[in-house]
Amino acid sequence: MYFSVRVVYLHLVFCCPQLMLLRIGSLLFFALLLSSAASAQPNVPVYSGYRISLFDVSIKKQKSESLSLKLSVANTGRLPVALGKKKEETPESLIVELDTVKLPPVLRGREQLLSDAIRQEKIDLLPGEIMRDLSLDLKIKSLDSPPDTPEGCPDLMLDTAYIVQYTDKAMSLRFVVRNVGNATAQLLGATDSLEDNLAINVYFTSGTKLTRGSILADGVFVQKGRETLDGMLLPGHFLQGDIEISLSKRTAFMPNLVFELDPFHTVRDCSRANNTKAVVVEF
Repeated sequence: MYFSVRVVYLHLVFCCPQLMLLRIGSLLFFALLLSSAASAQPNVPVYSGYRISLFDVSIKKQKSESLSLKLSVANTGRLPVALGKKKEETPESLIVELDTVKLPPVLRGREQLLSDAIRQEKIDLLPGEIMRDLSLDLKIKSLDSPPDTPEGCPDLMLDTAYIVQYTDKAMSLRFVVRNVGNATAQLLGATDSLEDNLAINVYFTSGTKLTRGSILADGVFVQKGRETLDGMLLPGHFLQGDIEISLSKRTAFMPNLVFELDPFHTVRDCSRANNTKAVVVEF
């Protein structure tokens, strides 16, 4: 079978030289396309033996302008890594990997802050060595919000809502807000008043929709340094928050919960059809 295919190919080459030219032209075009695609890639460090991995990241203390973190660092490269020494610069080719699965939600979308901060720490690790319980102070820097285009628009939605803990007198709730639009959402108001910020309310209700008969259980305002680092929620990113509610107003006729996003309409949001989320609870 291989021999017959080869014969047919040679026959086409000698009998139809224009096909051969077409084949060569296609290969040259493909090579040129690959070359231009490679040159269009952003300048990222190429692995040259220097690589560390950050994992087990947790928050010890959280303020509006800074975070105190605890984490572990492993040298996953083939060369020793020594950072923070005088008269020694951090290798430009150092690759910093990050375990994002267990990353605190407030740091999602701000991974670069963690990567920049770790490069200033005193770290001395041989290949395969691990440094555990490293303390790291992270200064909060606001990201530059990309300018909104005329057709750009933020769209906040309640992605997830669920019960974390449930007792006879209270509930601990958690929610996730995602920006599914194509523009940055500003979550903080122009003043320092919390009432200018994005709010999330929780109601007791009989069904799965918010009605006039629904009873307000409690609510929370998004705060800088708690749910968000700088008040900006980029497209595709999300924030996570918690609410503690009392069950004193809950009745057998209103056992369920409905979360409402931005009840006071303080945030620009192109669609409010996705601003509620129901949680069915058995009484």
